Amino acid sequence: MQEFWDFSKTTGTAKMPVSVLSNLLNVSVLTISQPILQAINQISDVDYISLVEHPSSGQKPIQFAYATKESQPNRDVTRECFERYRNLYFKQDPVTHLLDQMHTHDKKCDGVAALHVMREDIPDNAWKRDIYERENLPDRLSFLFSPSPEHRMAVNLYRSAKQGHFTPGELETLLPLGALIAQVFRSRLAGLKIFSGATTAEQLENALHARAPGLSARERAVCARIASGMSVDGIAVDLDVAPSTVMTLRKRAYAKLQAQGGPSDRLRLVRWLAVN
Repeated sequence: MQEFWDFSKTTGTAKMPVSVLSNLLNVSVLTISQPILQAINQISDVDYISLVEHPSSGQKPIQFAYATKESQPNRDVTRECFERYRNLYFKQDPVTHLLDQMHTHDKKCDGVAALHVMREDIPDNAWKRDIYERENLPDRLSFLFSPSPEHRMAVNLYRSAKQGHFTPGELETLLPLGALIAQVFRSRLAGLKIFSGATTAEQLENALHARAPGLSARERAVCARIASGMSVDGIAVDLDVAPSTVMTLRKRAYAKLQAQGGPSDRLRLVRWLAVN
């Protein structure tokens, strides 16, 4: 059964263990998914978390961060599943349509919602078979919100069949986390995204090419996505490379920029591109 909750008009705060709040306080632009997963696992066992931005106008979503409780040898399940979802199924996802509605009706961007979808309720049989049955995922719990007018977010929680479905009791305990996670994004992350949603990676790459011609094309691509607020995991997905490759390119690019008197970290890179 599919269940939907709208927290836009709820009041009051839920009581959370101190360890949950402590993990959420560790969230930053560069370390997003792991602290959130650790906070959630203080309450209920979750195997995978996927943080996805859904652009408007039917554009493909971007998985800018993800984390796994226990990694599998030679496999990156969360990244593989998202690539299949992004290329084939996102337009059929109720999350996509709900975020469209929330973005239209909530001009202040303070709405928070949650959607729980069981595997048997996935609307497309190929999607159900290709991801949920193939990876043995019984359901998904998604928190939906807009941290700023330009951004629409889904934080998706999955667990393996070994853990079983989210029970009604677990859902009741987990749901208040949605508002806390949304607040973390608004207060800690959205304010650091200086560039608007209209500023594309290509525009940032062009700006870098003009100001730092010594950067390679790949180094420019990485720096542009760093400046736009993407995490290492998200850049890896977007450029179809390993996270370790992103980190190597980032290190090389910063060394070249610093050698010409330019920035050597993300915040300085953002300011450098914003004012030049």
